[in-house]
Amino acid sequence: MASRSPALLLALALSIGGAGAARAEWRRSTDIELNTAFTLEEGTLSIGILSPLTVGVTDNFQAAIHPVLLLLGQPSLALRFRLTPIGDVSAALNLAGAWSFIERETADGRPTDQADGDAVGFPGTVQLTETTTFRLGERVLLSAGGGAAADFLGERPVRGLVELHLSLHWLAAARHMVMLQTMGYLPLTERVRLLRPSAQLLYVWSIGSSVQLALGVGLGDWVWETSDARRTSVHVFPLIDVWFRF
Repeated sequence: MASRSPALLLALALSIGGAGAARAEWRRSTDIELNTAFTLEEGTLSIGILSPLTVGVTDNFQAAIHPVLLLLGQPSLALRFRLTPIGDVSAALNLAGAWSFIERETADGRPTDQADGDAVGFPGTVQLTETTTFRLGERVLLSAGGGAAADFLGERPVRGLVELHLSLHWLAAARHMVMLQTMGYLPLTERVRLLRPSAQLLYVWSIGSSVQLALGVGLGDWVWETSDARRTSVHVFPLIDVWFRF
């Protein structure tokens, strides 16, 4: 099983998604940048308790890094370039990577105490993907995309992948949004199967001018490491986050 540590998967998934919306209150569906092809406005900052710090460098380029995971030895970085003007169909290019320097793993994702070896190292994942967002009326967005990805042990690539993602946003009102996101990977050199499938269903409430509360549920084969270093899988888990926009 080509698993990855839970913190590494969390860092990669959240860094790709971003940390909220360009505005705490959504005046239109194109204000939503979480898991879409849209980007934060220039000079805008967004951060969540679980989500990364996202900065609108320009109106069509944003960068995201997770400060807490960086301090814990789980650096992650995500860049998004919006390729087209905002319209009924918009496209963006995403470059993201995450590494874990907490514990070495084997190529199939098992923790190990070995300090070296061709199949042992600190795990990481890098990917270059494209997202296309379709505006379906005034309140609904459909986003889909995919691209190339690779798993690493240290600096050595160990697995080529194809990343696929799909999301749906419904802007019920200016302060209320429902979001469904799914993602997974297909291996290039192994038998065809879906690796690390995940889905999140979130309700997001804009509490004030700069704060949003997200509540929902996550589905997937989420690998969890217990205190005795054994790993178990959690398939359903709650999601709670608070996003701040400055």
